[in-house]
Amino acid sequence: MKVFLVLWVSLMGSPSFAQSFEIDPHLIDRCLGINQDTPMFCVGTQAQACYDDYGGGADMVLGACFAAEEAYWDGALNRIYQELLVLVDQEETRDLGYQPKQLTDAARAMQRSWIAYRDSTCGLALARALPFGTAAGPAAGECMLRETARQYFQLQRIAGSYRQ
Repeated sequence: MKVFLVLWVSLMGSPSFAQSFEIDPHLIDRCLGINQDTPMFCVGTQAQACYDDYGGGADMVLGACFAAEEAYWDGALNRIYQELLVLVDQEETRDLGYQPKQLTDAARAMQRSWIAYRDSTCGLALARALPFGTAAGPAAGECMLRETARQYFQLQRIAGSYRQ
């Protein structure tokens, strides 16, 4: 296990190795445009394409590809979360009877709760995969990717309800 850890750190720390595992965000956007009714269909497609580009094989490659796509969804999630905070702040300023920061505080609490949920859910995925050695990285990475994308879609739906 120690040898694997040293190998993992040395390979992932290498800029050329880390830079080679990329996904094409435009293909995710295109997939989402085509699959508007089933957006989760698009989640993981670029990670799989990345993995296939490297001929499959090592769990380390799969983990790196999951991480590359998860970074896309994390960026999208952060952008929609910031937009949602602006929208709920605007809603609070309308004279509808909200207490100051009522919606903003609720949105922040929801996101904090989601982070705890995601971490617990993916912690379970990691714990389940640990007996299988190197499969633990991809299991946790796939979970982070999936849960981040799900939260993105959830916040997108909520933000859309304020834009109407």
